[in-house]
Amino acid sequence: MKVLYEKFIHIDIDKYESKFYDLLHQFENANSAKEQSKWFMKLNDHRFIFETNFNSARLRHYREMNNELCATELNAFTKMEPRYLELVGHYYRTILRATYRDHLEDWWGKQIFRLAELKQSLYSDKIEDELGKENQLIMEYQSLLGKAEIHFSEQKMNLSELTPYLNSSDRNIRKDAHLAKYQFFQKNEGRFDELLDGLVHVRNTIANKLGHSSFVKLGYQRMHRTGHTPDDLEKYRTQVEKYGVPFVSKLREAQEQRIGVDKLNYYDEGYLFADGSLSPKGTHQEMINKFKTFFSELSPETKVFIDEMLTHDLIDLTPRKDKMVGNFATYIGPDKHPFMFINLHGIANDIRIFTHEAGHACQFHMSRHWNVPEYIIPYDSAELFSFGMERLSWPCMEDFFGSNTKRYQYSHLISAFMYMPLASAVDEFEHFLYEQPAVSIEERKSKWAELERKYIPERDYDGNKFLERGTGFYEISHLFTTPFYFMDYDLAHLCAVQLWRKHQENPKEALMGFLEMCRNGGKLPFKELIKMANIKSPFEENSIQPILEFVEEWIEGVEVSVNK
Repeated sequence: MKVLYEKFIHIDIDKYESKFYDLLHQFENANSAKEQSKWFMKLNDHRFIFETNFNSARLRHYREMNNELCATELNAFTKMEPRYLELVGHYYRTILRATYRDHLEDWWGKQIFRLAELKQSLYSDKIEDELGKENQLIMEYQSLLGKAEIHFSEQKMNLSELTPYLNSSDRNIRKDAHLAKYQFFQKNEGRFDELLDGLVHVRNTIANKLGHSSFVKLGYQRMHRTGHTPDDLEKYRTQVEKYGVPFVSKLREAQEQRIGVDKLNYYDEGYLFADGSLSPKGTHQEMINKFKTFFSELSPETKVFIDEMLTHDLIDLTPRKDKMVGNFATYIGPDKHPFMFINLHGIANDIRIFTHEAGHACQFHMSRHWNVPEYIIPYDSAELFSFGMERLSWPCMEDFFGSNTKRYQYSHLISAFMYMPLASAVDEFEHFLYEQPAVSIEERKSKWAELERKYIPERDYDGNKFLERGTGFYEISHLFTTPFYFMDYDLAHLCAVQLWRKHQENPKEALMGFLEMCRNGGKLPFKELIKMANIKSPFEENSIQPILEFVEEWIEGVEVSVNK
């Protein structure tokens, strides 16, 4: 990785802090709007020194989980982070009282000031120890997953390497693969319980010390939610329960008939066709070449994006023994280069994952010109870009699946909707965790089992007592690492389906709307951003039902051909 490994940057936090305060002083004492804007940019440049190098340290560690040097480097940044967050708190409070704030809002957008209002109290030196503990618990959770050793088919595998077997065309193999996977979670049940319990309590303590009655409000602030509230999410979950759950149950019934089983069990859920799962054509390099052609032809903006990614070697696709499981995008280096961290397994979902992370990376690329960290990764709307790119990439799927293209698109569409009830279950579970932090570990498991029955009533664990007890949430990493983020996937997906519908009617207009959202990134809150692309808010009354009716009509139109 040319950019990633140019050099390790070790920050002297004392010197970094001293310069930060000097820049804040210059900003506060500026004699004109133009001068204050100049110091605002310099402040953000200084913030990016920490942000980009912390991102690089995380990335190096995730790529080489067993490398002690990389772990040490990440640990050093983790220990510095509380002091950095204290500086960012000063930054927020300082820009809010800027002499020329009106001019700054005109030039840089109002959202950074909205976020400053929201986040100025996210840090206090009272919580330095708790933040350090929270980060340590998150790292321990990621390490536990990253170093997992699964014994399957006379081999030792990590969770990523086991993935292809989980959806094998042989039902016995996929059942055994799931059993092997959950044996790991069962063996470490006590540790997963301790980690979540520790995280719930430390986050509750942080919230209390910052003056909140619970972590819920603080969790929303961390997610940059300036435009939607817990009430909005509750209204959305009510719609999911009323319309989404029966819709998905119907999809599961069709799947059960399609794959020819008497009863769909939990290890069948990812297996959509009786003659096996699809696999994309070609090697990793051939896949990259096809995507290069697609992005180069899609628009001038996406051509510049893909050229940068390939020129600077900013995509890591291959699973390895010491590489962390999962997929994400980040940005690194002085030029804020996007980076795509991916684990491919030779299955159809590889293509979805690539386009998903490419959507994130493209948005980072297109909105970094604002030079505001909060605008590059917009937590409240980040998934709009990834799910949007998944749908806009449909025209090139024939390059990967040929005559099976409709089948891929069908599976891609229904799989995303099958996650709709799960997202609501996770969101309601998170509110329960932090509204009632004192409940016992066993009560949490009972609550998760109750929510699965509410939102995923057709799920059958085939007598697996471990999962029936309500332990399936152990592998939902967002519960441990980024609370209140998981629902954003479903909200964004519902918006992306609207974008896909518009793309069928007017491809140019839909693409322009998407690219305009990418240019703005986090400069606008979620509701304003989707309005720009003429997308209806999922929080509006009856927002789900019309979309489900449209999707159902599309499914009926292709079901005969995909079920041959």
